[in-house]
Amino acid sequence: MNGMNSANMQGAMVGVPVPAGQSSELVLIYQMVDSLSAQLATNQRTLEEVISCVGRIRARARSQSLGNEELINQSADEVKAQEADLDTYISVLNEAFDKARYSRDQNAALLGHFATSMSTMLRQFHEYKAKHVADVSAWHKSYRAQLAEARAENSNLRDQIWEMQAHAGAANEKLRNFRKKYDENETRWEKRVETRAMKQELRFWKRMAMPHVADDDPYWSDDDDLVDVAEKRRLIELQRITAETHAAAVAQLAAAQAELGEITGNDEDGGDQGDGVPPPAPAPPSTMLTPHNLMQQLVGGVPMQRSDDGNGTGPTPPPRPLSAASSTGSSGQ
Repeated sequence: MNGMNSANMQGAMVGVPVPAGQSSELVLIYQMVDSLSAQLATNQRTLEEVISCVGRIRARARSQSLGNEELINQSADEVKAQEADLDTYISVLNEAFDKARYSRDQNAALLGHFATSMSTMLRQFHEYKAKHVADVSAWHKSYRAQLAEARAENSNLRDQIWEMQAHAGAANEKLRNFRKKYDENETRWEKRVETRAMKQELRFWKRMAMPHVADDDPYWSDDDDLVDVAEKRRLIELQRITAETHAAAVAQLAAAQAELGEITGNDEDGGDQGDGVPPPAPAPPSTMLTPHNLMQQLVGGVPMQRSDDGNGTGPTPPPRPLSAASSTGSSGQ
Protein backbone atom coordinates (compact mmCIF):
# COMPACT_ATOMS: atom_id res chain seq x y z
CA MET A 1 0.00 0.00 0.00
CA ASN A 2 3.04 2.25 -0.22
CA GLY A 3 2.20 5.10 -2.60
CA MET A 4 -0.98 3.55 -4.08
CA ASN A 5 -3.58 5.28 -1.94
CA SER A 6 -5.70 8.10 -3.30
CA ALA A 7 -3.83 10.93 -1.61
CA ASN A 8 -0.47 9.91 -3.01
CA MET A 9 -1.89 9.27 -6.49
CA GLN A 10 -3.61 12.66 -6.63
CA GLY A 11 -0.45 14.40 -5.46
CA ALA A 12 1.63 12.60 -8.04
CA MET A 13 -0.69 13.63 -10.90
CA VAL A 14 -0.58 17.35 -10.11
CA GLY A 15 0.78 19.34 -13.06
CA VAL A 16 0.45 16.48 -15.57
CA PRO A 17 -1.33 17.57 -18.79
CA VAL A 18 -4.60 15.73 -19.37
CA PRO A 19 -5.56 15.00 -23.02
CA ALA A 20 -8.81 16.49 -24.30
CA GLY A 21 -11.74 14.08 -23.85
CA GLN A 22 -9.84 11.77 -21.41
CA SER A 23 -10.48 13.58 -18.11
CA SER A 24 -13.68 11.64 -17.34
CA GLU A 25 -11.93 8.29 -17.97
CA LEU A 26 -9.04 9.29 -15.72
CA VAL A 27 -11.45 10.27 -12.94
CA LEU A 28 -13.15 6.86 -13.25
CA ILE A 29 -9.77 5.11 -13.05
CA TYR A 30 -8.86 7.11 -9.94
CA GLN A 31 -12.15 6.12 -8.30
CA MET A 32 -11.55 2.43 -9.09
CA VAL A 33 -8.04 2.60 -7.66
CA ASP A 34 -9.41 4.23 -4.49
CA SER A 35 -12.06 1.51 -4.06
CA LEU A 36 -9.46 -1.23 -4.61
CA SER A 37 -7.15 0.38 -2.06
CA ALA A 38 -9.98 0.48 0.47
CA GLN A 39 -10.79 -3.21 -0.15
CA LEU A 40 -7.16 -4.20 0.27
CA ALA A 41 -7.03 -2.27 3.54
CA THR A 42 -10.12 -4.18 4.75
CA ASN A 43 -8.51 -7.51 3.80
CA GLN A 44 -5.38 -6.54 5.68
CA ARG A 45 -7.38 -5.76 8.79
CA THR A 46 -9.24 -9.13 8.52
CA LEU A 47 -5.97 -11.01 8.14
CA GLU A 48 -4.57 -9.27 11.18
CA GLU A 49 -7.67 -10.28 13.16
CA VAL A 50 -7.25 -13.95 12.08
CA ILE A 51 -3.57 -13.92 13.04
CA SER A 52 -4.39 -12.40 16.42
CA CYS A 53 -7.10 -15.05 17.00
CA VAL A 54 -4.69 -17.91 16.15
CA GLY A 55 -2.16 -16.39 18.51
CA ARG A 56 -4.66 -16.31 21.34
CA ILE A 57 -5.57 -19.99 20.76
CA ARG A 58 -1.93 -21.05 20.78
CA ALA A 59 -1.28 -19.05 23.92
CA ARG A 60 -4.28 -20.64 25.69
CA ALA A 61 -3.25 -24.14 24.60
CA ARG A 62 0.26 -23.60 25.97
CA SER A 63 -1.03 -22.15 29.22
CA GLN A 64 -3.54 -25.01 29.82
CA SER A 65 -1.35 -27.80 28.31
CA LEU A 66 -4.17 -28.94 26.05
CA GLY A 67 -3.88 -31.45 23.25
CA ASN A 68 -5.12 -31.10 19.77
CA GLU A 69 -8.44 -32.83 20.36
CA GLU A 70 -9.14 -30.83 23.47
CA LEU A 71 -8.08 -27.64 21.77
CA ILE A 72 -10.32 -28.41 18.81
CA ASN A 73 -13.29 -29.20 21.02
CA GLN A 74 -12.86 -26.00 22.99
CA SER A 75 -12.36 -23.91 19.88
CA ALA A 76 -15.17 -25.54 17.92
CA ASP A 77 -17.73 -23.18 19.34
CA GLU A 78 -15.64 -20.14 18.48
CA VAL A 79 -14.87 -21.48 14.99
CA LYS A 80 -18.53 -22.20 14.29
CA ALA A 81 -19.43 -18.72 15.47
CA GLN A 82 -16.87 -17.25 13.09
CA GLU A 83 -17.82 -19.39 10.05
CA ALA A 84 -20.62 -17.02 9.08
CA ASP A 85 -18.22 -14.10 9.23
CA LEU A 86 -15.65 -15.98 7.15
CA ASP A 87 -18.21 -16.80 4.47
CA THR A 88 -19.21 -13.19 4.38
CA TYR A 89 -15.58 -12.14 4.12
CA ILE A 90 -14.94 -14.68 1.37
CA SER A 91 -17.91 -13.46 -0.66
CA VAL A 92 -16.81 -9.87 -0.20
CA LEU A 93 -13.28 -10.77 -1.25
CA ASN A 94 -14.51 -12.63 -4.32
CA GLU A 95 -16.67 -9.69 -5.30
CA ALA A 96 -13.78 -7.28 -4.80
CA PHE A 97 -11.51 -9.56 -6.83
CA ASP A 98 -14.03 -9.64 -9.68
CA LYS A 99 -14.37 -5.88 -9.57
CA ALA A 100 -10.62 -5.43 -9.58
CA ARG A 101 -10.22 -7.79 -12.52
CA TYR A 102 -13.00 -5.97 -14.43
CA SER A 103 -11.46 -2.63 -13.57
CA ARG A 104 -8.11 -3.91 -14.79
CA ASP A 105 -9.63 -4.88 -18.15
CA GLN A 106 -11.40 -1.54 -18.39
CA ASN A 107 -8.21 0.30 -17.55
CA ALA A 108 -6.34 -1.64 -20.21
CA ALA A 109 -9.04 -0.82 -22.77
CA LEU A 110 -8.99 2.87 -21.78
CA LEU A 111 -5.21 2.98 -22.05
CA GLY A 112 -5.36 1.38 -25.50
CA HIS A 113 -8.02 3.87 -26.62
CA PHE A 114 -5.96 6.73 -25.22
CA ALA A 115 -2.84 5.55 -27.04
CA THR A 116 -4.79 5.18 -30.30
CA SER A 117 -6.31 8.67 -29.92
CA MET A 118 -2.94 10.25 -29.17
CA SER A 119 -1.29 8.56 -32.15
CA THR A 120 -4.15 9.68 -34.44
CA MET A 121 -3.95 13.23 -33.09
CA LEU A 122 -0.18 13.37 -33.58
CA ARG A 123 -0.48 12.00 -37.11
CA GLN A 124 -3.15 14.59 -38.02
CA PHE A 125 -1.06 17.37 -36.49
CA HIS A 126 2.03 16.37 -38.47
CA GLU A 127 -0.02 16.13 -41.68
CA TYR A 128 -1.53 19.58 -41.08
CA LYS A 129 1.89 21.06 -40.30
CA ALA A 130 3.40 19.58 -43.47
CA LYS A 131 0.48 20.84 -45.57
CA HIS A 132 0.68 24.30 -43.99
CA VAL A 133 4.43 24.54 -44.65
CA ALA A 134 3.91 23.44 -48.27
CA ASP A 135 1.09 25.97 -48.79
CA VAL A 136 3.10 28.83 -47.27
CA SER A 137 6.13 27.94 -49.39
CA ALA A 138 4.01 27.84 -52.57
CA TRP A 139 2.39 31.18 -51.68
CA HIS A 140 5.79 32.79 -51.05
CA LYS A 141 7.12 31.48 -54.36
CA SER A 142 4.06 32.79 -56.23
CA TYR A 143 4.27 36.16 -54.46
CA ARG A 144 7.96 36.52 -55.26
CA ALA A 145 7.28 35.62 -58.90
CA GLN A 146 4.47 38.19 -59.14
CA LEU A 147 6.63 40.81 -57.41
CA ALA A 148 9.50 40.19 -59.82
CA GLU A 149 7.11 40.43 -62.79
CA ALA A 150 5.64 43.71 -61.49
CA ARG A 151 9.11 45.15 -60.91
CA ALA A 152 10.17 44.19 -64.43
CA GLU A 153 7.04 45.79 -65.87
CA ASN A 154 7.62 48.97 -63.81
CA SER A 155 11.20 49.13 -65.02
CA ASN A 156 10.05 48.71 -68.62
CA LEU A 157 7.43 51.44 -68.22
CA ARG A 158 9.98 53.74 -66.57
CA ASP A 159 12.38 53.20 -69.48
CA GLN A 160 9.59 53.93 -71.95
CA ILE A 161 8.66 57.12 -70.07
CA TRP A 162 12.27 58.28 -70.05
CA GLU A 163 12.58 57.53 -73.76
CA MET A 164 9.33 59.37 -74.47
CA GLN A 165 10.51 62.38 -72.44
CA ALA A 166 13.79 62.38 -74.35
CA HIS A 167 11.96 62.28 -77.69
CA ALA A 168 9.56 65.02 -76.52
CA GLY A 169 12.48 67.22 -75.44
CA ALA A 170 14.21 66.71 -78.78
CA ALA A 171 10.96 67.47 -80.64
CA ASN A 172 10.40 70.66 -78.59
CA GLU A 173 13.96 71.76 -79.26
CA LYS A 174 13.53 71.18 -82.99
CA LEU A 175 10.20 73.05 -82.93
CA ARG A 176 11.77 76.01 -81.15
CA ASN A 177 14.63 76.08 -83.64
CA PHE A 178 12.15 75.89 -86.52
CA ARG A 179 10.09 78.79 -85.13
CA LYS A 180 13.25 80.78 -84.56
CA LYS A 181 14.47 80.19 -88.11
CA TYR A 182 10.96 80.83 -89.46
CA ASP A 183 10.66 84.17 -87.66
CA GLU A 184 14.19 85.23 -88.57
CA ASN A 185 13.24 85.37 -92.27
CA GLU A 186 12.76 89.12 -92.90
CA THR A 187 10.73 88.67 -96.08
CA ARG A 188 8.25 86.33 -94.42
CA TRP A 189 8.04 88.55 -91.33
CA GLU A 190 7.39 91.70 -93.38
CA LYS A 191 4.73 89.87 -95.38
CA ARG A 192 3.12 88.70 -92.14
CA VAL A 193 3.10 92.25 -90.73
CA GLU A 194 1.70 93.68 -93.96
CA THR A 195 -1.03 91.03 -94.07
CA ARG A 196 -2.04 91.75 -90.48
CA ALA A 197 -2.05 95.51 -91.07
CA MET A 198 -4.03 95.11 -94.30
CA LYS A 199 -6.64 92.99 -92.51
CA GLN A 200 -6.98 95.55 -89.75
CA GLU A 201 -7.28 98.41 -92.24
CA LEU A 202 -9.80 96.46 -94.31
CA ARG A 203 -11.87 95.76 -91.17
CA PHE A 204 -11.75 99.43 -90.23
CA TRP A 205 -13.01 100.64 -93.63
CA LYS A 206 -15.69 97.95 -93.70
CA ARG A 207 -16.98 99.16 -90.35
CA MET A 208 -16.92 102.70 -91.64
CA ALA A 209 -18.89 101.66 -94.74
CA MET A 210 -21.41 99.41 -92.91
CA PRO A 211 -22.41 101.05 -89.62
CA HIS A 212 -25.74 99.18 -89.60
CA VAL A 213 -23.99 95.82 -89.05
CA ALA A 214 -23.71 94.90 -85.37
CA ASP A 215 -20.29 94.61 -83.75
CA ASP A 216 -20.85 91.00 -82.69
CA ASP A 217 -21.89 89.90 -86.18
CA PRO A 218 -19.90 86.91 -87.54
CA TYR A 219 -19.13 89.01 -90.60
CA TRP A 220 -16.36 90.78 -88.65
CA SER A 221 -14.49 87.60 -87.71
CA ASP A 222 -11.03 87.08 -89.11
CA ASP A 223 -10.01 84.51 -91.71
CA ASP A 224 -8.89 82.07 -89.01
CA ASP A 225 -11.90 82.92 -86.82
CA LEU A 226 -9.63 84.69 -84.33
CA VAL A 227 -9.55 88.32 -83.27
CA ASP A 228 -6.14 89.92 -82.87
CA VAL A 229 -5.07 91.97 -79.87
CA ALA A 230 -5.64 95.36 -81.53
CA GLU A 231 -9.19 94.38 -82.49
CA LYS A 232 -9.91 93.26 -78.93
CA ARG A 233 -8.69 96.59 -77.57
CA ARG A 234 -10.81 98.44 -80.13
CA LEU A 235 -13.91 96.43 -79.18
CA ILE A 236 -13.37 97.14 -75.48
CA GLU A 237 -12.91 100.86 -76.16
CA LEU A 238 -16.01 100.91 -78.37
CA GLN A 239 -18.07 99.25 -75.62
CA ARG A 240 -16.89 101.82 -73.10
CA ILE A 241 -17.71 104.74 -75.44
CA THR A 242 -21.12 103.27 -76.22
CA ALA A 243 -21.92 102.89 -72.51
CA GLU A 244 -20.86 106.49 -71.76
CA THR A 245 -22.84 107.83 -74.74
CA HIS A 246 -25.91 105.88 -73.70
CA ALA A 247 -25.69 107.25 -70.16
CA ALA A 248 -25.29 110.81 -71.50
CA ALA A 249 -28.23 110.33 -73.88
CA VAL A 250 -30.43 109.07 -71.07
CA ALA A 251 -29.50 112.06 -68.90
CA GLN A 252 -30.11 114.51 -71.80
CA LEU A 253 -33.47 112.92 -72.57
CA ALA A 254 -34.51 113.15 -68.91
CA ALA A 255 -33.52 116.83 -68.80
CA ALA A 256 -35.42 117.54 -72.03
CA GLN A 257 -38.52 115.83 -70.68
CA ALA A 258 -38.29 117.84 -67.47
CA GLU A 259 -37.88 121.10 -69.41
CA LEU A 260 -40.78 120.19 -71.72
CA GLY A 261 -42.93 119.48 -68.67
CA GLU A 262 -42.15 122.90 -67.21
CA ILE A 263 -42.99 124.61 -70.55
CA THR A 264 -46.24 122.69 -70.86
CA GLY A 265 -47.17 123.67 -67.33
CA ASN A 266 -46.58 127.37 -68.06
CA ASP A 267 -48.73 127.19 -71.24
CA GLU A 268 -51.58 125.64 -69.31
CA ASP A 269 -51.34 128.32 -66.63
CA GLY A 270 -51.11 131.46 -68.83
CA GLY A 271 -50.90 130.48 -72.51
CA ASP A 272 -47.96 132.44 -73.95
CA GLN A 273 -45.13 133.72 -71.80
CA GLY A 274 -45.29 137.13 -70.17
CA ASP A 275 -43.11 138.86 -72.76
CA GLY A 276 -45.18 137.50 -75.70
CA VAL A 277 -42.41 135.19 -76.93
CA PRO A 278 -43.80 131.82 -78.11
CA PRO A 279 -42.16 128.61 -76.83
CA PRO A 280 -39.28 127.26 -78.91
CA ALA A 281 -40.14 124.77 -81.61
CA PRO A 282 -39.02 121.15 -81.07
CA ALA A 283 -35.80 120.10 -82.71
CA PRO A 284 -36.05 118.27 -86.04
CA PRO A 285 -35.58 114.51 -86.03
CA SER A 286 -32.22 114.80 -87.70
CA THR A 287 -30.82 116.87 -84.82
CA MET A 288 -32.33 114.72 -82.01
CA LEU A 289 -29.95 112.40 -80.16
CA THR A 290 -30.74 108.92 -81.43
CA PRO A 291 -28.53 105.81 -81.65
CA HIS A 292 -28.27 106.26 -85.42
CA ASN A 293 -27.24 109.92 -85.06
CA LEU A 294 -24.72 108.92 -82.38
CA MET A 295 -23.23 106.34 -84.71
CA GLN A 296 -23.09 108.95 -87.52
CA GLN A 297 -21.28 111.35 -85.18
CA LEU A 298 -18.79 108.64 -84.18
CA VAL A 299 -17.95 107.25 -87.64
CA GLY A 300 -18.55 110.42 -89.66
CA GLY A 301 -21.95 109.89 -91.28
CA VAL A 302 -23.17 107.49 -93.92
CA PRO A 303 -20.53 107.06 -96.63
CA MET A 304 -21.40 107.71 -100.28
CA GLN A 305 -24.42 109.85 -99.21
CA ARG A 306 -25.22 112.19 -102.12
CA SER A 307 -28.13 114.12 -100.65
CA ASP A 308 -29.54 114.83 -97.21
CA ASP A 309 -33.31 115.14 -97.17
CA GLY A 310 -33.41 115.79 -93.43
CA ASN A 311 -34.89 112.45 -92.34
CA GLY A 312 -31.59 111.19 -90.91
CA THR A 313 -32.09 107.65 -92.19
CA GLY A 314 -29.63 107.56 -95.08
CA PRO A 315 -29.89 105.41 -98.19
CA THR A 316 -31.31 101.92 -97.77
CA PRO A 317 -28.55 99.34 -98.43
CA PRO A 318 -29.28 96.48 -100.81
CA PRO A 319 -30.17 93.11 -99.27
CA ARG A 320 -27.18 91.02 -98.26
CA PRO A 321 -26.64 87.67 -99.98
CA LEU A 322 -27.19 84.47 -98.04
CA SER A 323 -23.46 83.73 -97.99
CA ALA A 324 -22.59 87.06 -96.39
CA ALA A 325 -23.35 85.86 -92.87
CA SER A 326 -20.68 83.17 -93.16
CA SER A 327 -18.13 85.44 -94.84
CA THR A 328 -14.92 86.14 -92.99
CA GLY A 329 -14.30 89.56 -94.49
CA SER A 330 -10.94 88.61 -95.95
CA SER A 331 -9.23 90.73 -98.56
CA GLY A 332 -8.84 87.86 -100.99
CA GLN A 333 -5.09 87.66 -100.49
